[in-house]
Amino acid sequence: MGSKRALVVDDSRSARLVLKRLLEQHGIIVDEVESAEDALEYLIYTKPHAIFMDHMMPGMDGLEAVGIIKRDPATALIPIMMYTSKDGEELFLGQARALGAVGVLPKEVKPADLEVVLGSLRLIGAAAEEADQAEEPAPAQPSRTPLEMNSLAREAADEAMIELLKPQLEQQVSRLHQSLKSDLRRFFDEIQTPPPEVPVQRSWPSLVGGVVLGALLMMLSYKILLVDPDAAQAGPVAELSTPGPEQGSVLLGALAQQRGRAEHEKESLLRGIEWALNRDGQYAPDEIPFNDRRLSFVSELIQMLHGGGFQGVIHLTAHVGDCCLVQNDRGEMVVAPDDLRLGDCELFGVEAARWGRSTDLFSVGFANFANREPLVEGSRIRLVAKPAVQPDPLVQYPEMDDFLLAGEWNAIARQNQRIEVRLEP
Repeated sequence: MGSKRALVVDDSRSARLVLKRLLEQHGIIVDEVESAEDALEYLIYTKPHAIFMDHMMPGMDGLEAVGIIKRDPATALIPIMMYTSKDGEELFLGQARALGAVGVLPKEVKPADLEVVLGSLRLIGAAAEEADQAEEPAPAQPSRTPLEMNSLAREAADEAMIELLKPQLEQQVSRLHQSLKSDLRRFFDEIQTPPPEVPVQRSWPSLVGGVVLGALLMMLSYKILLVDPDAAQAGPVAELSTPGPEQGSVLLGALAQQRGRAEHEKESLLRGIEWALNRDGQYAPDEIPFNDRRLSFVSELIQMLHGGGFQGVIHLTAHVGDCCLVQNDRGEMVVAPDDLRLGDCELFGVEAARWGRSTDLFSVGFANFANREPLVEGSRIRLVAKPAVQPDPLVQYPEMDDFLLAGEWNAIARQNQRIEVRLEP
């Protein structure tokens, strides 16, 4: 029996690696791409025996790609299995099958279930031998028109230009970041000993508003929504203290200044708040992102914003890190030891899949508070807390190789496991 070939399409490097290892254990040759667009270009010249397609990806999503593949006579007969964490949603399963997918394979699939799926796809077992005995179809000719090929070439050129400019852009962002931190320290020192009131013309009104409030919120950044990074690695997070009345009164005073500002100045003030709150938003693996401990500080933040006259929506988005995991003696998946080789990891990050099937995203108290109307008496502030739809790592993961250790990988994963705050007036 000849070797079977499968194509894995997923924007997550760790998810591709896990599925590739499982398939290779059954003697299957695995090709992988990180986007639906790359998959369509791959299929112009190569026809695998099966395709495993992720659902949510940047750009074209998996369902849209399935429709395109099934409408092309050159690729319509290739079986497509959706490889996603949305295995519990009947609506998604119906959509996938309506477009031509044969089914849905969960990312936490058990080995026995995987063998059944591979057998149904004629990749292993007697069905695969029967398929080998059938007459092989003539090589398919490329189905792309010259116009489509030109479009793909332009997209590839754009991506190459972005990669070329990315280091320079990152350096510029770093310089601006350092400059802003310096301004924050300088203005914070100035507000501790305010000068006598003298009528002056504001030359940098929007910057002053954002900087003053940002400096104040930096004092509270470990007290509102945030987890101390050292504590997140060491174990349970210590109880955080409540800001003192003096700090709270100064913060309320700075917030109240937005009432007399122009719209662009208010925008700068809100961006300053977001910047301060998002400085260190990490939370520990297996911790409920929106729990009762964090609820007390969310409530305090809402009280302060209300006192400063803010009206709008507070968006809290929980991002997950792809931690390297191994199984302990009790059969539980836990964070791997730092000295373990990355290639020996048994699984990478299951937080997103866990949230999609249970209430592990919220504590009961936080959920009840978020659904309250109004959140504060007389306030028009709303709270929206949810998991991130698309992966958005704050720090990019390194390329996987045999020399990388789990501790190095997980240090980056912990930085990416964070809560992001956005204020929408």
